[in-house]
Amino acid sequence: MQVTTKTATHYQKDLKLVSADPHYIIDYQKDDGGTEYRYFNTREQGKFYVNPINATMTADGEEKRPYSQFAQGDKVTLTANIPEGKQFVDWKVEKIAAEGVEDVSKEVKIDYEDPENPETAILTVPDYDIFVTAEYKEGVIIDPGTSDTDYGGDIAAGVVIGGIAAVGAYEVGTGLYRILAMDDVAMPTNRIALAKLLWERAGKPEPESTALYSDLSAEDTDAQKAARWAVEQELLKDDTSEDEQKFHPAFPVSKLRVCLTWEKAKQKGLFDQNTEA
Repeated sequence: MQVTTKTATHYQKDLKLVSADPHYIIDYQKDDGGTEYRYFNTREQGKFYVNPINATMTADGEEKRPYSQFAQGDKVTLTANIPEGKQFVDWKVEKIAAEGVEDVSKEVKIDYEDPENPETAILTVPDYDIFVTAEYKEGVIIDPGTSDTDYGGDIAAGVVIGGIAAVGAYEVGTGLYRILAMDDVAMPTNRIALAKLLWERAGKPEPESTALYSDLSAEDTDAQKAARWAVEQELLKDDTSEDEQKFHPAFPVSKLRVCLTWEKAKQKGLFDQNTEA
């Protein structure tokens, strides 16, 4: 049973969609013509899927497709796809479950055949579904919604079939669009605009740290506070080195990324859960 609209895109593989029925997963398919979509697939008994982001994976010497299912304890070799000019940082592992997405990077075992080459890693499959992301320096993490393209409208707003449920991010976004339209506020198109929107909606709270970002004007106190607060609340990331801290304020965010981050802030109780979005 198809969950999302078929699109000639590249982002659907990494949408974190969850089936409410434990006997199914929301699998991924890409046709020869380049169109992709998500669909319900039967879970193999006692197995759990692995979806690599910015990476490929092999097992027993064979390349495996995204959302391949493995038994607990199976070994999967991950190889990062490094964008030209970018530096590999680490592997991020997320548990994907009906109750939410959880960072389990410190729990899931990852080994390296060559410690000097962490871009190739051996993952020991846990007893739950996971996404594994190859992360890069300067906040460059390939993730659905990091470009300036509106991807949200291609996702089914809500699918409930035979007790199996999947909720698309665009359903969240429609309410957010209405709020922005009523308030006559422009839809955020970059990181600092998104941080300010969230910070202002939360009542402009004071961040814990008074440290300033070097790529934001020291005189723009609202921007500095909004950026610092958004990072402290784990809504956005920054780029910290020994010499300076950068926020990358002009880095673009898509409408889908705005919607997902807005919903995350609501779920964390940072502003009213009853706010329409």
